[in-house]
Amino acid sequence: MTTDRSVPNTPAPYQDDDEIDLLDLLIVLARNKFFIIGTALLFSVIAAGATFFMTPAYKAETIFLPATMDKEMRNPAGFVVQVTKSTPVLSRIAETYSLQKTWQSESLLKTIQALNESISLKTDRDSSLITMTVEVSDPVLAADIANTLVEETRRQLFVLHQGQMDQVRRQKKLLETEIKDLQAKFAAAEGELTRLVDSSPLTEEEKKDLPGAGSSAQGLSPETTKKFADGGAAYLEAFRNLKTQESLFFSVLGQYSKVLEQEKAEPISLQILEKASVPEQRSRPRKTLIVVMACFLGGFIGIFGAFIREFARNAKKDPERKAKLQELSSAMKLSGGRKDRI
Repeated sequence: MTTDRSVPNTPAPYQDDDEIDLLDLLIVLARNKFFIIGTALLFSVIAAGATFFMTPAYKAETIFLPATMDKEMRNPAGFVVQVTKSTPVLSRIAETYSLQKTWQSESLLKTIQALNESISLKTDRDSSLITMTVEVSDPVLAADIANTLVEETRRQLFVLHQGQMDQVRRQKKLLETEIKDLQAKFAAAEGELTRLVDSSPLTEEEKKDLPGAGSSAQGLSPETTKKFADGGAAYLEAFRNLKTQESLFFSVLGQYSKVLEQEKAEPISLQILEKASVPEQRSRPRKTLIVVMACFLGGFIGIFGAFIREFARNAKKDPERKAKLQELSSAMKLSGGRKDRI
């Protein structure tokens, strides 16, 4: 008896006709390599030529440090940045260098807006250093604007400080007048209280035990108040008036001491660490980057076009697809479409 050791027929592995073969894709790219390379080179040449028509820009940079003795100002660098980009400072820069005429702007406002966009300010949080860059089409003008901006900012800070000092001095005069008035009222209240005490039938020991200006009326005993003609009502009213004037006086005196401290404040000073110099290289356009990006874009378009060409080549070999391509071609023609409508 023999046994059948033959291997049973195994089904062939399933192959999907729609499966994408990597070799087929590589063959398509290889066939159209010159088309892809040519498209990438064409885009690169066009991009390189376009950069010659772009307006060049140059960037000048200066670094400075704001310093102040005012302890109440927590962020002097942020304040300096706002002053630098303020309208008074930018308008003086625009007038100094005749930027409206140079840039051919319609109005001074648009010139200031363009100047504001060309200025960049970065602040270091740890050291409060401010790095200012100015980017314009003229390298000499970029350096001049950057250096002049620092000087105009310093000038504007001094103007703002003078305005603040004028306000402080006016407030000081008002407080001094108010202090004199409160001193007179306080002296009158103290004199009225003394008069009531002196005219009372209290003994010298009892008068010494009465609460004074630095104490409260709670220390006045009922037995003492009974000795006053009106039961101590006038004394208590005079005492409350004295305490009110005392409180107002010391409150205004505290405000006056703060104003005296503000009067000693100095304007924010700017210490220039690095002055702007005339840039030798342009910051824009970045030709190398533009050409490289254009080359990559042209390469992608070339690869896409290669697959379109391969599809059209294969479609012409298929009678059914060839007929559809001819129909599509005729439908795309504008002249043919008008004849069909007629």
